[in-house]
Amino acid sequence: MRKKQWKGLGLFLVLTFLLAGCSAEKVSSKKLRDVDFTVVSELEMTEEVKKIVEEKKTAPFKVTFTDHEYTYIIIGYGKKNYEGYRVTVKELYESSNAVYVKTEFSGPKEYRTSSNASYPYIVIKIEATDKNIVFSESE
Repeated sequence: MRKKQWKGLGLFLVLTFLLAGCSAEKVSSKKLRDVDFTVVSELEMTEEVKKIVEEKKTAPFKVTFTDHEYTYIIIGYGKKNYEGYRVTVKELYESSNAVYVKTEFSGPKEYRTSSNASYPYIVIKIEATDKNIVFSESE
């Protein structure tokens, strides 16, 4: 075989192996049960969770972290020029193949020019799961 044909065959084999490992999984949003959760305070956060928040807090983010016992759902809203923002959990439930979390982000009731910048976020702790976490916000 010529060199060009070998390259083409090699590329074909690599793509075949890569695509063979990919599959589409249908995500079901049908609620099976509510999930028990705890909103974790800064004092109760593990070092790993603190590190995630500190590294990502300046920009909006949504991330999960699972240790041997819990899955942490961490949602941050980036740097804000004022204090007094609030993040609340509106809904947290499990479907057959995912966990759905819906939060609400609200601003301060009053904006003051002397307020300090803040980095609003929420850390939610649930039992460890290997299911996908699906994020949404209240309108």
